[in-house]
Amino acid sequence: MQPKFLDLLCCPETREPLRLDARETLFSGDVVTGELASLSGRRYPIVRGVPRFVSQEYYTSSFGVEWKRWPRVQFDSENVGRPMAGHTTRMWEAITRASSDRVQGTTVVEFGCGPGRFLDVVRQKGGTAVGIDLSTAVEAARKNFAHDPSVLIVQGDICKPPFREGIFEGGYAIGVLHHTPDPQEALRALVRTVRPGGWIACVVYPSKGFYAYPSVARFRRLVNRLQPVFGYRHALAYSYLSAFAFAPLFRRGKRVSRLNRLLQHIQENWVVVLDHLPDFRWRVLDTFDAITPLIASTHTGDEVKGWMRAAGCTNIETAGWGETSVLGARA
Repeated sequence: MQPKFLDLLCCPETREPLRLDARETLFSGDVVTGELASLSGRRYPIVRGVPRFVSQEYYTSSFGVEWKRWPRVQFDSENVGRPMAGHTTRMWEAITRASSDRVQGTTVVEFGCGPGRFLDVVRQKGGTAVGIDLSTAVEAARKNFAHDPSVLIVQGDICKPPFREGIFEGGYAIGVLHHTPDPQEALRALVRTVRPGGWIACVVYPSKGFYAYPSVARFRRLVNRLQPVFGYRHALAYSYLSAFAFAPLFRRGKRVSRLNRLLQHIQENWVVVLDHLPDFRWRVLDTFDAITPLIASTHTGDEVKGWMRAAGCTNIETAGWGETSVLGARA
């Protein structure tokens, strides 16, 4: 953590400013170990360069496993010349509609940053990137940006973020809010951190489509029932099996008109298969991502727009990544 980021932070409980007590500092000025303290005596450790405002992952442990195993698969720099080349940047641009001119020189926050593939887009566009995640995915994110003084990674609860109100020029949450107990409250917390007139973008699972399939819900329940005994080994094994064997079979089979409807029925109700992704690595990752979360709700676009209005946003509209991709500005 660079000391310059202290002005962005506050105690998530009392909203008080924080004092930095650095114990190990690199030549670059980066604080590796230390402590943040509030005026009323609350203390938050800095461990391996990451301020920690929570002591455990709670309902997000699967994401810690996921992103430490695949920390860079979805970074555009890892996909040059591959089937998913440029996908992360195109996705971010479609969701946020934030041009390089709009991002350059600003500070942008991501709620639920994982290992930081979208933070990387912000940095490529010249912005200062701040990411918060409840899971130990922050370890992967910190490694990915270890030498970048314009990136801050924080471990904390996005429903109770340790950021000052109105401190960011823009903020977004991509594929995250539906993994919280209260997506509307998480969005409200995001909006509070953005200055009046600043932009907000979010995407959640739609109520129609892959993530609403009975097969996905069924697998997710089974994985989480077995997780206390097996960890995520069974989910990982299935993800590789599905990506390597089932996906190519389904993709070829769907080209036969007589099989298409049958295979679609099986996919929706019995077997989790991501046959549309052309990259094997992405299929494995996204299958694991679909079947392991403890919480994964689905929503409609109108529902998300209602959250935006309730949070005090204006200029609310559907963005370019499906019905539940919504943009707004803080009033």
